Amino acid sequence: MLSKSHKDKIPKISVAYYFTSAPEDILRIFALGFLLLWILASPVLATSPLDTPMTADELGCLQKMIFFNECSGKKEWLTTWNPDEAFPSFGIGHFIWYPAGTKGPYKELFPELLSFLEVQKEPIPPWITALPERVAPWPTREAFLADLPSERMTTLRDFLEKTQGFQAQFIILRVEGILPRMLATIPETERPAIELKFKEIADDPKGMFALIDYVNFKGEGILESERTKGQGWGLLQVLQEMRLPEKKEAALEEFVRAAKKVLENRTRNAPPDKDCSKRLRGWKARIKNYLKISC
Repeated sequence: MLSKSHKDKIPKISVAYYFTSAPEDILRIFALGFLLLWILASPVLATSPLDTPMTADELGCLQKMIFFNECSGKKEWLTTWNPDEAFPSFGIGHFIWYPAGTKGPYKELFPELLSFLEVQKEPIPPWITALPERVAPWPTREAFLADLPSERMTTLRDFLEKTQGFQAQFIILRVEGILPRMLATIPETERPAIELKFKEIADDPKGMFALIDYVNFKGEGILESERTKGQGWGLLQVLQEMRLPEKKEAALEEFVRAAKKVLENRTRNAPPDKDCSKRLRGWKARIKNYLKISC
């Protein structure tokens, strides 16, 4: 558990709105200071504040790592709409926000982030709260790009820059309960191996950073919509591809190898209109960084 000094440094975060399901057991998978407690032992929604499971230094390191990975550490990239996507992305985690009438295969997280920040008593930019519906107000990428210099976008970037710590906590909360969710989607005979691989990664001093970042990067791997030619690219698929190493200390290195393979498969399976081959090199560089995380 965190020391009192650490608890004083990190704001409590309420997760009453967030969890809709929970594992049956409480799992402890952190080691060497990265203590992430699986506290969702009941299907009843949590109503009391939850301390972030990381120390101030660990949370700050995670925040910097994700901000660098997703935004190259640049404030202007907190608001982004990539040319080959039908939606903009926001914040250090590039959380998706779909425009009205647009539905995609990926999980939309920006509205959930806004709800999370409201629970934390963080004032949302007034122009967002004034929207009749909480959908992205730009119908096209061209409209989004034209609006980038506007006052409302400047306000949004300031807001996203200021709330980076809470965004990192939001990303951590996505990982809580992920193991039971993944196990529920695969045959019972496969579950022990996936659970063992997950825990071996989590026990590595840098492993929890890798798990948290990869889930934020490519998702859990349990949605049927996030697959091409029957193959997904999320954390579940990485664990399925991963071999159990003879030496436990080699687990993270094997995780990185498996993640690269999964991303190569995604690139190969992508349809022509979703070509991501130009991104593969950057994706692999991001994964390789898991072996040399330093803050």
